[in-house]
Amino acid sequence: MAAKTKTEAGKKTGGKKTSPEKQALIMWALLAKENAGAFRGDLKPTPEKADREALEDAGLIKWWKVGQKIWIEVSDKGWAWANENLGHALPAQSNAGAEILRGWLVKLDAFLNARGLALADVLGAQTLPPVNGANGHDKTPPKVPAGSLRDRIRTAYLDATGGRFNTRALLKDIRTRLADVERATLDEALTLMQREDAAVLYPLDNRAEITDADRAASISFAGEPRHILWIER
Repeated sequence: MAAKTKTEAGKKTGGKKTSPEKQALIMWALLAKENAGAFRGDLKPTPEKADREALEDAGLIKWWKVGQKIWIEVSDKGWAWANENLGHALPAQSNAGAEILRGWLVKLDAFLNARGLALADVLGAQTLPPVNGANGHDKTPPKVPAGSLRDRIRTAYLDATGGRFNTRALLKDIRTRLADVERATLDEALTLMQREDAAVLYPLDNRAEITDADRAASISFAGEPRHILWIER
């Protein structure tokens, strides 16, 4: 997992070992909790110091003390990691899996009920309709639930920047990662993020750097084409 880039598997701290597999299981345990956070003692498996340090070094969690307890929560980068690592290897032997699975199933149940979906909508075969139908008529891509689009934009941004905030991402790369979102819907979400100071849209100043793909992906804001998305945090 991403934590391995910052810390070697099997790192020892205070006589305890950690591994990418255990760190991944801790991430799923956290994400199963309300608001993706919990006190250390409420998590199974319980994060040891080595686990916590490895995940913190990788930027996947934040933690602080509340009295004598340690509160741990998933960072924005941690959410991006989770989006890209659903199939990450887990410990072969762990007693924590059942509790984590139940937490995820409860969240899945709430998600399905809130959107009027059936379990088959998630677990069934996933295919996108062709852009052009057999009769040659264009088909509009399916719309993304409004509440999730901003999160998806942030995830696409982190994917394009290698998990970093405060750096530029080209809109052509963002659009590629969100190809299933109708352009007008995505443009509206990006414009709203700009107006609410949740993101900044910049033009490419070096005209020689602008490609046809950049022009096609640009969004007009204040009468000027913008080619870059920038998110601080």
